[in-house]
Amino acid sequence: MLETLGKYAEADFESPQIYQLTSGVCLLVWDPPHQVNAAPRLEEQTTSSFGSIASVRLARLDGRSRIVWAFSLKEKSRLDLKLTAGAIGSEARLAVDVTQSVPAADAFAITNGLSQAACAVFVTTFLNAWSGMFRLSRSRRFVDFARELLRSVNDTPPVVEFVASVGTVHILETLLNSDSAEIQTAVLIGDFGIQRLDGAGCNVPHNNGRNRLYLGSVELHQRPQNGFLVLAGAWGLAIRRMAVENAGRSLSSWWGTNSRKLPEVRDYLIAEIGKRSEEAEAAVLNMQSNEPLAARRHGSLAESTSFCSVETALAGEAGVLVGGWMRDPGKTYRGIDILSGTDAPIPLELMTFDGVLPETQGGYAIKRFVAFAPVGGSLRLNLQPRFELRLASGERASLVPPPQPSDICEVRAKALSVATPRHMSDEVVSGCLSHILSEIQERFRHSVGAPKEITFGAMLTNPTVSIVIPLYKVFDFIKAQLATFSTDSWLAENAEIIFVLDSPQQVTHVEDLLAGFHLLYGLPLRLVVMERNGGYALACNAGAEAARGRYLAMINSDVVPIEAGWLEQLCASLMMDEQIGAVGGKLLYADNAIQHAGLKFIQDDKGRWFNHHYFKGFPRQFPEASSSREVPGVTGACMVLAKEDFDAVGGFTNDYIVGDYEDSDLCLKLRKLNRKICYIGDAELYHFERVSIRKNDDYTGGVASQYNRWLHQSRWEEDIVALMGAAALREEGSRA
Repeated sequence: MLETLGKYAEADFESPQIYQLTSGVCLLVWDPPHQVNAAPRLEEQTTSSFGSIASVRLARLDGRSRIVWAFSLKEKSRLDLKLTAGAIGSEARLAVDVTQSVPAADAFAITNGLSQAACAVFVTTFLNAWSGMFRLSRSRRFVDFARELLRSVNDTPPVVEFVASVGTVHILETLLNSDSAEIQTAVLIGDFGIQRLDGAGCNVPHNNGRNRLYLGSVELHQRPQNGFLVLAGAWGLAIRRMAVENAGRSLSSWWGTNSRKLPEVRDYLIAEIGKRSEEAEAAVLNMQSNEPLAARRHGSLAESTSFCSVETALAGEAGVLVGGWMRDPGKTYRGIDILSGTDAPIPLELMTFDGVLPETQGGYAIKRFVAFAPVGGSLRLNLQPRFELRLASGERASLVPPPQPSDICEVRAKALSVATPRHMSDEVVSGCLSHILSEIQERFRHSVGAPKEITFGAMLTNPTVSIVIPLYKVFDFIKAQLATFSTDSWLAENAEIIFVLDSPQQVTHVEDLLAGFHLLYGLPLRLVVMERNGGYALACNAGAEAARGRYLAMINSDVVPIEAGWLEQLCASLMMDEQIGAVGGKLLYADNAIQHAGLKFIQDDKGRWFNHHYFKGFPRQFPEASSSREVPGVTGACMVLAKEDFDAVGGFTNDYIVGDYEDSDLCLKLRKLNRKICYIGDAELYHFERVSIRKNDDYTGGVASQYNRWLHQSRWEEDIVALMGAAALREEGSRA
């Protein structure tokens, strides 16, 4: 029913009355002499015909019916209308010339004498059905009539306040009667036209159930003013007059002073408002950072008491990665549920492993746990998803994690720390970490931005090969690299040198270094500067994108050639055999022990495949390491390949974390082009292994490497098994 019914206007529809609603749509109103239970009919008796026609039956206060038709005409002309209300003899006639002046629709007259329920039906039909059917939501006359219609049924409506805005998205709030639980339609009427509210609203009990608090949102490209909000459901109709004094307030400003900080309202703002735009996403993240929930754990730390804490709760499109720990000597805990905005909490399937607290926290034995909650994207922007702890007593206790990071680098580091390397089993990776880490890495890649370039000296016009060298924080070997490059005449005449700086905060220092080395050695240099640290694959791909050579030489910043001719030899191998997809040379440790003589895959006792280098640790002159041959792969520390092939396979796959397994992944992709991978034993270089990667915090003591290994195996296991089987046969044949 209506919350309030306004003043009635005098009206007489015993004879049908026609009104002009807009220039192309008319309303016809008739009160038959009885209650109408069958569908009424309206027929045009001349040659004119309707474009569209609709009707609604409305109950009068005296028990009779009122019928309202809306119709459009294909052309304006004289009409001869026959109205039928279902009962025998219940019909009327109306002749009217619509080319002449027709009275404007009178909302007060049409609603006069109707029951409250009938007024609600007419308003909802008019706003929700007829506005779309006749395409009138932007018609000024239609909007003016709609506002008069609302005033006719409620002349003193309560207020709906526009409380804040994010860009073009406006948030509005009002109180409803306690029985207004399910809202079926929400329509806004104003100078902007008639517009339905976007997405789901928030409608929760308030004031101990005495009423309900409703929040909605709408996207408007002009300031909201001079209008109404109409909410409808099975309970009836609620009309609200717009108050717009605070419409321009920011989300954080409003939330900071809001006295109605219900958890459901917070969840609505995060889930519904945050998804509207990048600006809205930033606004809800800022709101949470400025007004975090107080972290809530259960119990207290002591020798015989129980304690539970959720420390990690990283939400994405697929669900939430959860991590924490508990101590439960009394067996009082039965499980943990996540609150996802649905009717019922969702139980977590915990993977647990033993741990010990630091001595500063008592040194107690604990159970660490990790889980993945497959709740979809409903909590994606929530920095503090809420949980409930189920107790043996049947009670529930609230758990709230500390605020989670919003910066994607910090999010990734947090995800990588959810379990220790010792407990990062394939089950943990596949069951928990993989669901969200792939999305985090995707978001991270999009956050990196476009690189910029700085040049030193006159570039070669048409280089044969582009040497791409990623730099990250460690620059100790640049001088040694360039010194050896400068003594190699073929390299100086045929190669361009591209450094890719993946720690852009050091650009001034690196720019000064390269400017000095350019003057010292006379080599032209290019410096590609990443917008932010993106990791090995993104840096190498950026360098390859800038490269102009026919071939690419991917060289690590800690690789130093032993003598001239290495690059010419590697490029010549590709030139002489187009079936070769990539070549690599012999890499040595500083003590002349072999670090790499080709890459292969080995399997441990748990069935896990790892990258391994042939003859690692053997002496430099070991005979088998000096022979050139086909191998399963070569390391990305020194890999030369055709730029055309590199581009054809999409470069380095960039969903691995930081830098591991990208090189073997690239070799396996090249094999999909029916290319061979070869090792050239005569090309020798020193490799001071993994100096830069140890500087990257996200490597997290092996967790990233274990994730990369699992991802690599998930993607390539079938190919690896076949490849290593063929390699074993070749080696047996060679020994025979």
